[in-house]
Amino acid sequence: MKRSQLTRKTPLKRGKSQLRRTKLRVVGHSSTSELNIEIQGILRQIVMIRDGGCFLRNYRDQIVSQYVNCGPTKKDGNLILQAEHLHSRANANSFSDSRLVVCCCQRHHFYYKKQYSAEYEQFARHFIGEERTKLLDRVREDRSSHKVDLKLELLALKQELQDLTR
Repeated sequence: MKRSQLTRKTPLKRGKSQLRRTKLRVVGHSSTSELNIEIQGILRQIVMIRDGGCFLRNYRDQIVSQYVNCGPTKKDGNLILQAEHLHSRANANSFSDSRLVVCCCQRHHFYYKKQYSAEYEQFARHFIGEERTKLLDRVREDRSSHKVDLKLELLALKQELQDLTR
């Protein structure tokens, strides 16, 4: 991940009145942070294989004309795809659940979702189906805290990815 352009003021040395600016660290270097990054990488692979690309490509005839096409693409011509969590990643009970994640291109994820959030939600619910929608609603209603074993979640996701690639 890129380092933030945000800075914080730190004192130089005793007796000096000037402050120097140092970059804030965006991503931690703890084992938990590294596990979270690995989980998200595998989760992205799973939804890309499972969904076969941006899920909104199935709704082109219903989307605002400005957002009919997916985009942008990388230099090699491949579409930039992302794992879009239908429920906040901050919630530990759904952080690594691939059933609550869809594959989405960068344009739809960053722009269409923000401008047409109700429509986006409707398409996502239709795409994931009734069973996963019920799960999504239950997860959104659950306000209790959950402790998750990240190593176990990582192993489960690796197994799921392996099953998809067979």
